[in-house]
Amino acid sequence: MGIWDSLFGKSKSKKTENSPFFPKQDDPLDVGFAKNFTNKGGKFLFNEIKSNLTENFKNICIENNWEPKHIISLDNSLSNEFGTGSIPQKSVGLKAYSAALINCEYLISNTGKILLSEYQIKHFKIHDLPQTIIVKANMNQLVRDVSQGMTLLKNKYPKKIPTNITTLKIRSDSEEEKQADKSGTSSKSIYLLLEDK
Repeated sequence: MGIWDSLFGKSKSKKTENSPFFPKQDDPLDVGFAKNFTNKGGKFLFNEIKSNLTENFKNICIENNWEPKHIISLDNSLSNEFGTGSIPQKSVGLKAYSAALINCEYLISNTGKILLSEYQIKHFKIHDLPQTIIVKANMNQLVRDVSQGMTLLKNKYPKKIPTNITTLKIRSDSEEEKQADKSGTSSKSIYLLLEDK
């Protein structure tokens, strides 16, 4: 019986597993997001403990030859946590800074994009922000797609859905992307500090 199993049983199961008629098995949300985000050029730093978070932030500053004061935060708690500059209420000229440090609403697994709203970027448009964005997020912000993210956003803010909802587009180093950037697109270099929460 073992010979028949090895000749017929196993080969049949391999064929059915690879059949084009079976639905493709999706990666877990975290793996899917990491693949899509890094394939587009995003820089992904996973942080198991709090001290990793501050250490990775320092390493980003060292890698780019920045002082924390060269980075503007659009959130006072982030500014206090990382020692960055904080944005005045009616500020303009954010592009004078080397980077912006922000939170996010959700991480979109199937595209590798980051969903933002007015609670992260205030009244600013993406093209108003510095060329480099450092995003702090945690694992429970991973969602399957934009549709799920928008549904959760509506549930998160039931009384008033936020305005200025957008996604961050990762800047590529391709010539095509550089030309698109010159014509006014708003793609950015993105570092993601992901916490294991």
